[in-house]
Amino acid sequence: MQPKYKFQYYFILALFRVLSLLPMKLLYLISEIFTLLIYGVLGYRKKVVFENLRNSFSERSEEEIAFTAKKFYRHFSCLIVENICLRFVSKKQFEKRYILENRALFQNLYNQGKSIVNMTAHIGNWEYGSGVVGTLPHKGAAVYKKLSNPAFDKLFYDIRNRLGNEPVEMNDVLRRVIELNKEETPFILSMVTDQAPAFSKANHWIPFLNQETNVFLGSEKIARKFKTAVVYTEIVRHKKGIYRLTPKLITEDASLTKEFEVTETYFQLLEESIKKHPRYWLWSHRRWKHKRITQA
Repeated sequence: MQPKYKFQYYFILALFRVLSLLPMKLLYLISEIFTLLIYGVLGYRKKVVFENLRNSFSERSEEEIAFTAKKFYRHFSCLIVENICLRFVSKKQFEKRYILENRALFQNLYNQGKSIVNMTAHIGNWEYGSGVVGTLPHKGAAVYKKLSNPAFDKLFYDIRNRLGNEPVEMNDVLRRVIELNKEETPFILSMVTDQAPAFSKANHWIPFLNQETNVFLGSEKIARKFKTAVVYTEIVRHKKGIYRLTPKLITEDASLTKEFEVTETYFQLLEESIKKHPRYWLWSHRRWKHKRITQA
């Protein structure tokens, strides 16, 4: 890491450390200030957020759209302070910050020697989801995309790694899964699967939130190739600082499913989650930046 990025890293780390020592009530008060700044002053990706909400919930009034947008920005600000604390939280402290429903699902698959592709999304606090995997009997690995800024990349790598879930960079996924598949202990590979894939004519398109959407197929391809089980995990806020994770089994063996079946089931479940808890999805993401090219 270049000296300037080392300085950035240790400066941010020190700042995070100071903030993490503050009471959570005070941190959430700070998050309200962040909301005023991000939403009211800077208008961070406000156009993208409102456009995504209008297109996804065309039946809703402009007042309802604005209400959901404000709730989203409040949640987004909470994510900032919660993830600052994750860098220093102990495993014992972290156990108090989540509720994992149906833990037996993971235990039963482990007892069968089944590895799992855990398909998550930018809903709730996905960093918490990564941490919870580290508490399960499986060997945990989580796919991440390297950030352009080395200081922030190392910071988030450390957050993901310290709770027992190995971060795996996107370009190394296949190699690492081959290695994990050879080990005796079954693995869980967590993949955030709701992002927009690189655009190509080979993209698979589905209806999602009232829009034609190109979808990422990497999770399904890995699950089918290595005959893993597939689980969708919904992550939503239970109350401030505590998240509820609800895993839902899509299949015990992806190799027995039809092509696109796993991915389409995942997006159906995700859409249900978003409609129930719209404030918790990452509306600031440019999810629909690509449009399908149709033949004339």
